[in-house]
Amino acid sequence: MSARDPLASGNRTPVSITRPTVVVPEHQVTQDEIVTALGELFADVPHVGRGLDLIRSTTVETRRMAVELKELIAGRSFGVRNATYTEEVVRLGAEAARRALADAGVAAADVDHFVFVSCTGYALPGPDAYIAQEIGCRPTVRRTPIQQLGCAAGVSAVAEAFHFLQARPDATALVVAAELCSLSFQPDESTLSDFISNGIFGDGAAAAVLRRAAPEAAGLQILGARQHLLPDSHSVIAGSTTERGFHFRTDPRVRRTVPKVIPEIESFLAEFGWKPDSLGFCVSHTGGPLIMDGVEEGLSLPPGTLRHSRESMARIGNTSSVSVFDVLRRHHEDGPPADGSPGLMVAFGPGFTTEMIAGTWNSGTGV
Repeated sequence: MSARDPLASGNRTPVSITRPTVVVPEHQVTQDEIVTALGELFADVPHVGRGLDLIRSTTVETRRMAVELKELIAGRSFGVRNATYTEEVVRLGAEAARRALADAGVAAADVDHFVFVSCTGYALPGPDAYIAQEIGCRPTVRRTPIQQLGCAAGVSAVAEAFHFLQARPDATALVVAAELCSLSFQPDESTLSDFISNGIFGDGAAAAVLRRAAPEAAGLQILGARQHLLPDSHSVIAGSTTERGFHFRTDPRVRRTVPKVIPEIESFLAEFGWKPDSLGFCVSHTGGPLIMDGVEEGLSLPPGTLRHSRESMARIGNTSSVSVFDVLRRHHEDGPPADGSPGLMVAFGPGFTTEMIAGTWNSGTGV
């Protein structure tokens, strides 16, 4: 038994996660439109040219936003933006949940554990309370809201559901992630870090159902999870809240931080008798080209292993906690991994927090 994980490999109950459903707002914006709008807004900023070049280098092509670009650029108060968050995050999250439950053939009243993650707004009661009632969960459903894990939180939600199902293997868990990153835009902030943030983040919601693994359940079957907090790294991925709202800050040190946690990922894989070169797939969050390069190069993965992550980044940007669900969805829909192949789900967030999930791919052809 591992001293780092109280669940020995032989004592884990494999858990399946359904193909995630992803819902995005109706307002689509191209990266060229972003460049034009910010070029005009920050025309008097000395480093505007460098900032726009950074946006162009993100590989993002299109994104979806909760409000129109013109309205976003004009600037609104924190209160108005947060009110939009409260309304839209419930609408999008509930829609994603309904679709996920329908696809899984599960009634909302049969959900035993509902895990909700978001870091781009604030509400009390939290959006999970509204969504649970909106979709028809029973009053005794166990709700677990997670707010401050950023991009890592999508994997955190899946891990939380996995651990719940170890104690109650006959239960059903629902995970929902909903992020409205665009509402954090502040027209008075124009550092190079702000240009990067304005160039990568998008809005959306996702949901999936988790249950004890069955032969007919196609997709990722989870065998274990681990969370790692890198010492003395709190400022690498961080944000602050002022009277103007939440301000996310990107730090170029992130490119040097991902390699520091590669040994931890390798150690986690070793619990299952795997090495990085034995992986058949990798569901990596879409933090940015440098983060995806860091994962691919650090684990010596074959070129193209993260193609679904890169495609998600291009099509909807970095949607924070939602991103891993969109990447997993793309694994289902475009050349699924080979049956039985081992895989890794990984994401990074504030802290510097690394969330890891190990599992195998099931083709769903079993009976």
